[in-house]
Amino acid sequence: MKVLIAHNYSEISFAAMSYHFSHFLAESGNEVFFISHSPYLNESFSSHIGKGEITVTSWPKETRPTGLGDFLWYGWFFLKHRPKIIIGHFVGSNITITVSKILSFGTARTYEYYHTLSSQLKADRKKEGFRDKLLFMRKKCFYRWFCDVIICPSELAKTDFEKRYGAANTKVLLNPMADRFEDKIQVSENDIIISYLGRLDPSKGVVDLITAFKLYKQHVPDSKIKLRIAGTGSQQQHIMDLISGQDDIQYMGGLPYGEIDRYLQQGHFTIIPSKWDTMPVTGLESMMNQVPLLVSNGAGLSQYLTEDKECFKFDPDVDSTVKLFKKVEENIHKHPEMCINARKTFADGFTMEQYCRQFLDIIS
Repeated sequence: MKVLIAHNYSEISFAAMSYHFSHFLAESGNEVFFISHSPYLNESFSSHIGKGEITVTSWPKETRPTGLGDFLWYGWFFLKHRPKIIIGHFVGSNITITVSKILSFGTARTYEYYHTLSSQLKADRKKEGFRDKLLFMRKKCFYRWFCDVIICPSELAKTDFEKRYGAANTKVLLNPMADRFEDKIQVSENDIIISYLGRLDPSKGVVDLITAFKLYKQHVPDSKIKLRIAGTGSQQQHIMDLISGQDDIQYMGGLPYGEIDRYLQQGHFTIIPSKWDTMPVTGLESMMNQVPLLVSNGAGLSQYLTEDKECFKFDPDVDSTVKLFKKVEENIHKHPEMCINARKTFADGFTMEQYCRQFLDIIS
């Protein structure tokens, strides 16, 4: 089986799913072609892996592949190698999937990832103009005419896609995380550290998180809870202004990827206050690191977790978040068991091996 994947050829974080799946396919005896946007490769290379082979290349230029030259280059690439299965993520999927369908006269099987909820995009966009409406119609035609299957990382993403685009050619495949866990850092019992890691954009709910925390501290001034925030985004300056002078809120800025595991392990809980989010990677990384979650019901991950087991759930608004802080302090005795449960939940449902086997079943 010849399979083409358009994504980022990287073992880091989110893109690792495609990196590992490409190797899994090759080890199983398939011929895999990987077009990487980032990192950009000046020269292609091929490797024999297991019973198969993987060839990794990049688009003609480092910029986003959207021009006529990119279409022509991929047309040449497709006719040369003729992959039967096309898997698209983000950048370049429009070209690879559309051109493959046309040049194969409809015989190539195409799988497009639906990573971002429509409500999330709308919240993070300042306003929706005429150009956005045209892009929506173009995307709707693309999904209907050229995509055989839409891969959704959660049931929430599946519902969102079907409601917005009116198509039902969807499959749910939970996002995985490569297991990097080695040992757990022991956290202090003098404080209760709640960590946030992610983008600082409106859909992520960080402003409401800070507002709720400050309100809770006004009512419970001797609270042991401290808040740490790491990330960058459109609301970064606003958030820095909000926490100015707050000794119990620490802003860490953007973190290098190599520091993420340590950052998460230094907290008692990781909070996901998203108003809309399909399957937040931070939640998987946290459970992988044996750190339980405080997860918003607006996140697609929430429905795969159990209250009081590996998480506490809350609605993504100020009042519910204030109540969440109270619940955390009243139930901190459950923390050791929740740590164990978080790690077990990750191992039971979000490993890379499970993902690869399930994805292979979908495309076979």
